[in-house]
Amino acid sequence: MTLVTDGPANVAGALIDTLIASNRGDRNAFTFGEKRYSFQDVAALMNRAGNMLKGMGLQRGAAVLVLLPGSPAFVASVLGAMKAGGVAVLGPQPVSDPALRACLAACAPSLVVIHQNDLDGARDALAASAARSIVVGGDGRDHPSFVDEIRRQSSWLAAETVGGDAVAWGAWTGAAIHRFTHAQLAALLDRSDGAPADATLPAHAAATIGMLRCFARGEPATLP
Repeated sequence: MTLVTDGPANVAGALIDTLIASNRGDRNAFTFGEKRYSFQDVAALMNRAGNMLKGMGLQRGAAVLVLLPGSPAFVASVLGAMKAGGVAVLGPQPVSDPALRACLAACAPSLVVIHQNDLDGARDALAASAARSIVVGGDGRDHPSFVDEIRRQSSWLAAETVGGDAVAWGAWTGAAIHRFTHAQLAALLDRSDGAPADATLPAHAAATIGMLRCFARGEPATLP
């Protein structure tokens, strides 16, 4: 699949919606636990998450910090943020207070998606930021639950039109945010030689690139 275009393009929309349009939506995208997710399922997750993020005030170009291990919610958050015109930023894994504070300062996200297991240790850092938090897993208590919220959303979302030079994705390297534009990410996913994105990317981010490359080929992926 060729994702690179010269004009405005949203790599998340091109990545998944092209598969659906070419009748490959029933192919296996990934397996989580005992459940198999097709690319049609991925499209629904992406669109519901994108609609939720936009409904929570996500503006074009704003960062969504994703603090999740590999899971359907992780896939939904990353792709949904990009399709909605935001920037999906992968935060430190495992989540720790000093690293999280530095990451929050570097990307200034408007929204943070975090797993409940990491919430208690991250409360002070999150409270010091202006970001609104979305909690995945169990009872979110004083935060909206990601799973509950996306279930209420429409499974259709038009891709936000962005220029190829707009930032689409980023990852915390331990010292800074490594950012990719839509055009750079599309070119990276188009490569068939398996070359790594960048040697400075942490394992979780590099594995995410591998997952997205499988999606670009319409092949089953291993979650990060």
